[in-house]
Amino acid sequence: MKKYIGMAWPSDGLNDSEYWSYLSANFELLITRYPVSGSFKKEQLIKEGKIKFVSQFLKNIKLDNLDALILCDFASSVLNGKNYILKSELFFKKKLNVPVLNIVTSSLNFINNHKNKISIVSPYKNNITNTFLELIKDKKIIDKIFNLNFKSEKEINSTKNIIDYKKFKNLNSDLLFIGGGISVRYYKKYLQKKIKNKIYSSPMLLVQDTIKKIK
Repeated sequence: MKKYIGMAWPSDGLNDSEYWSYLSANFELLITRYPVSGSFKKEQLIKEGKIKFVSQFLKNIKLDNLDALILCDFASSVLNGKNYILKSELFFKKKLNVPVLNIVTSSLNFINNHKNKISIVSPYKNNITNTFLELIKDKKIIDKIFNLNFKSEKEINSTKNIIDYKKFKNLNSDLLFIGGGISVRYYKKYLQKKIKNKIYSSPMLLVQDTIKKIK
């Protein structure tokens, strides 16, 4: 039987296929997009993540078919804060009566439950990266942080902007966590082989957690 995951996705997002790639054949994504400016400015990202604003655009998908909902704006969720992340999940869970996961929740749960050292790749500038790091319970597990300082979703979706494995060599951690919505599926195996570290990404963790909740 088919299972349907609703996906609330900002209009500037380009890597829908990254999420699809982690789904098995019996799962489908029902994607609704809401308009955003494409700006990475803090004030704009906070404004565009407002829960009631995002909620307006859920009418674009068949809500009766949903088995779960995922909220996929990483930067906006981080900047709106921990309370916002929880509120966003509770709001849509009450509205739709299905499991709801924010992409930041899956990332934080993974990091906070990991006992060994982790290195983190962030596509954003310091202000967004540092705000995310504040949400991590035990910062001692963080080995290295790589800020890529991307300025647009187009850069985030481009494999060539992260494929330079040399910068990730000689890590003192057992895995590399790639945050935000960076596309990793095309080069994950290649990069893991080069750096000798396991690689996890925010979209990967979000989809995996959502499937577990549905099952």
